[in-house]
Amino acid sequence: MVMPAPAAPVQAYAPKRGNGCLWGCLILILVLAAPPILAGGYGAWFLWDGYKHDPVLRLVGELVREDGMAQQVLGHGAVITGVDGNYFSWMPGRSDNGYAVTLQGPKGEGHLAVTAHTGFAGPKLDSAILTGPDGRRHDLLKRILLPEDGRSRSIENSI
Repeated sequence: MVMPAPAAPVQAYAPKRGNGCLWGCLILILVLAAPPILAGGYGAWFLWDGYKHDPVLRLVGELVREDGMAQQVLGHGAVITGVDGNYFSWMPGRSDNGYAVTLQGPKGEGHLAVTAHTGFAGPKLDSAILTGPDGRRHDLLKRILLPEDGRSRSIENSI
């Protein structure tokens, strides 16, 4: 019996080396890091430039420039110099906003606490409480001075 000739040896190829773990880890890091980076980027944009385009803050700026009581407290030409804080709540057809705004005028610095809602007709202010440089609080929408004891009196009666 004749034995067949041995076949040529089969070359074993080395297993392909992949970067599966590397790509998996990079994707996981990207997925976990994206939300804080996006939130931080939006916050930075809003503080440096975005608040200038916010409809409620534009309305507040117009109120401060044209309201006689605000001009009486801060002087003519008062402007928004900063946004100390804000909250935003949204549901279909309505959004609620609240802002703490720093104002600067010729008579000094003031702080304005504003709440507003935005519907289909645009933004509408719900309250605007101005704390002047002297520490007194004024309700710009009701046009009254808010004394420290919580009662209110009309500005026209106090002049």
